[in-house]
Amino acid sequence: MKLKIKRFMFTTHLLLESSSTVAMNSLAAEKKARGERVYNLSAGEPELPAHPAVAAAAMKAIYAGKTLYPPVAGIPELRAAAADWMNKTYNTAYEIKNTLVTCGGKFGIFSIIQAFVKPSEEVIIISPYWVSYPAIVQLFGANPVFVNTTEQDNWKINLEKLKSAITPKTKMLIINNGSNPTGVLYSRAELQGILRLAAEHNFLVLSDEVYSGLAYEGDYISAGSFLEFSDRVIVVQSCSKNFAMTGWRVGLVFGPEPAIKILTAIQSQSTTGTSSISQWAALSAIQNADEIMPWVKKAMQERRDIFIDTFNNLFGANLKKPAAGLYSFFPLTALGIADKDSVGFCQRALEKCGVALVPGAAFGAEGYVRAAFGANPEELKEALQSLKKFCV
Repeated sequence: MKLKIKRFMFTTHLLLESSSTVAMNSLAAEKKARGERVYNLSAGEPELPAHPAVAAAAMKAIYAGKTLYPPVAGIPELRAAAADWMNKTYNTAYEIKNTLVTCGGKFGIFSIIQAFVKPSEEVIIISPYWVSYPAIVQLFGANPVFVNTTEQDNWKINLEKLKSAITPKTKMLIINNGSNPTGVLYSRAELQGILRLAAEHNFLVLSDEVYSGLAYEGDYISAGSFLEFSDRVIVVQSCSKNFAMTGWRVGLVFGPEPAIKILTAIQSQSTTGTSSISQWAALSAIQNADEIMPWVKKAMQERRDIFIDTFNNLFGANLKKPAAGLYSFFPLTALGIADKDSVGFCQRALEKCGVALVPGAAFGAEGYVRAAFGANPEELKEALQSLKKFCV
């Protein structure tokens, strides 16, 4: 008698969705691999070659045999340099004990929420938001609570709205200063008001500051610079945007020593740390920050200006230049599109004219789309020209 073996069916209890940004980027890559002309404005990365100081440090590390497991929290040289860089650049007061190296800023955010938010607790998220915030919160059984902002209010949070979202279950607020997707920057007074509210109601603040080096209008203010609130603020930084090192996957977390110890323990049971070669490369990036950060910022600001000026000329629009970041976040009406279905529009744009955009619905703002301007200037111009032909 033949034994009948039932096939195993894979299911999950997790509320699991793929990142919309990653999904669009993957679709664009698949079309490109088939030989189709694609203009990828979906991925948020400064498309620049590795800076010579970064490349040289990586090669030196390889040839010096620095390829074994690094310390779980990161190589001490990088942790010390990163703390010093934050202190000098953003007026913080971190030490090596307050610093953790992670596999990209995203894993830093992931592990912070995993560590400090329990199931059924609430995390306040400002909308429009980076696509991964709600999904990560839900992965750990917690509930995202959205506080909406509008273009008319310059996409900035209103303290009264924030206060009305606070409940006894509120455990954390995520603030993305240098916002993805809107490019919003918060002033010192605005951040102080937010942090004071967090202290009054006793919740944590996760400050995502990965675009701090790409602030084009005014000074960048870190939530970590308010020392009176340092016991409840955890800052996430990254080499990806600041140093044009997206593929190296080096993130940095700064916070109270007890928090760093807990996050290090999580890392020891998950990633075991960040690539040793990437860490030595990141160390060189930070040591040469005075040269590399202005180089990246200048290139991205030029691309921002080219993108916005070209867009406005082609579409007769009046888009504002974002104060920070790598994105223009605009309504479909700016393209002359009356339909508010951002997902459908982005699917058609990729299929018909080869332009990859990310739908605003993924950021909690239907009727909008996000375009990254990190590509080279000619690519940006050609992408917008192709989009114009499609929208006519």
